[in-house]
Amino acid sequence: MSARMEYKGTDVEEAIGNACAALNVAREELEIRIISTGSTGIFGLGRKKAAIQVSLKKSGGHGQPRPALEKKVNPPKVRTERPAAERKPAEPKVRVEHSGEREEPEEVAGDPVTLEEMEMIRADVARILELMGCPSEVSMEQDQNNKVQARITGEFVDILVGPEGQTLDGLQYVLRKMIIRKFPQKVLFALDAGGFRENRLAELQARALHLAQEVKETGKSRTIPAINPAERRMVHMALQDDTGIRSRSVGEGLFKKVLIYLPGKGRRRSPRKKKE
Repeated sequence: MSARMEYKGTDVEEAIGNACAALNVAREELEIRIISTGSTGIFGLGRKKAAIQVSLKKSGGHGQPRPALEKKVNPPKVRTERPAAERKPAEPKVRVEHSGEREEPEEVAGDPVTLEEMEMIRADVARILELMGCPSEVSMEQDQNNKVQARITGEFVDILVGPEGQTLDGLQYVLRKMIIRKFPQKVLFALDAGGFRENRLAELQARALHLAQEVKETGKSRTIPAINPAERRMVHMALQDDTGIRSRSVGEGLFKKVLIYLPGKGRRRSPRKKKE
């Protein structure tokens, strides 16, 4: 019997398919030994691939894989260029920015979550914390908008919060994606550790008011470093009743900065046309 070779895939069937493709033989011509059926992990995290060992069966004195078929190479396509005079000039991309008061959407109500489903979420959060090496107590509650809130307590709170709450935000983002995959209904989920969220919002509101006062006194714009959507919304709400200043979010992606400025000074001016 020929030497055994190992192949992997997301499941056993894919691993067998990979082996057949690599050796260019049919499944019936292989001796297959399953090493591992693989694991889906928790919400797709910690997933392990299936693994098999295969060897070629002896049939008609042949024990070698068939030669791989030569791939037909198509000639490269030739792109015909239009004369420069016929080409249309590319239109410049214009980035439209909105005022901060309108940019952050208001919170909406989610679908109800049963006690059994909340316990499933709690158990999975606790399991992930254990896998991170930070076993902690996790309590759950659901507010009037059906938002499921998980609160972490224990000796690893500081580690799980991280600098400026960045670790906590990242963990919350991953957990939300995993919950979307597991539950068919719309589940609103928030993660807190050691009361960080409440203290953080109070701190951001105080910082926003302080910077707004500086803007009024100096006439110079001020910026709050990149924060998540919920925190940006709280900053804009803290400043929305002050008609003497404006605020808006700037940047790309989930985390953006908040610019605080005087009316008429926070917008980019369009370039003036040169006089002919």
